[in-house]
Amino acid sequence: MSKTTNRLSAAARLAARKFHEATGWIKHLDPAPKPNARNDSSENPYAAALNTVGTLFVTRLRNLAKAGDSKAIKDLVSYCHEMVEAIEEIAERLPESLIRLAARRADWPVMISRHETSAKPVAAYLDKIKLGVECVINADGTHVAKYSLRTPINRFVWNKLKRLPHSIAMFSDVPEIAGIHLESLPKLTKATAKIWADKVLLPYISVIHEDFSKVPEFSGILARPGVRTRGQQRREIRKDVIRSLQSLAPAA
Repeated sequence: MSKTTNRLSAAARLAARKFHEATGWIKHLDPAPKPNARNDSSENPYAAALNTVGTLFVTRLRNLAKAGDSKAIKDLVSYCHEMVEAIEEIAERLPESLIRLAARRADWPVMISRHETSAKPVAAYLDKIKLGVECVINADGTHVAKYSLRTPINRFVWNKLKRLPHSIAMFSDVPEIAGIHLESLPKLTKATAKIWADKVLLPYISVIHEDFSKVPEFSGILARPGVRTRGQQRREIRKDVIRSLQSLAPAA
């Protein structure tokens, strides 16, 4: 057993073992599809049920890997590698099937090797699927963008932005979130970043995260001098969210 797995509690190790045992069972649920056979899961109740199981499986696998389970980490890397290869194959044969999915996204999984230092092949691939052309942030590739989604606060803000419509619908019974009306807001730009921070992200973040200290992206913010109470934490988080929005947003 590896050191990463050893860091898990006894209960977590038991849960991981049961999960890995269940994986073998799941793999036998769906026989390999025949080549060139049409299988539309939207019209197949069995396939739809299997997709639900698959979603639960992926979520559990991801959480186990993040917790340090060595087998989950190995499986996650293996599955992700295969999936990204499949996406690139689809992009080569059926790029139009990915355009709607890619248009509102700011990032996309790609296969790349260490020696591939030129961005031209990747750029051509992303142009083919029209990545970011309808994205709420500056991600269409036609305007200068100086932000990085590898920056923790930028990644956090983008993850919240892209899930907002779904989250608002899901938490419609929560007054603070039900009061967020995206359709009444001006377009997100550098000039309207404060409006989006105060009317959308801060109310949403404050409800979803009752304890800011449990948000990894906030660790540096909360470590600043004089940041103790939740009000002080919220004030500092607001500053960084606004800066992030101004960096991510298109100029106009």
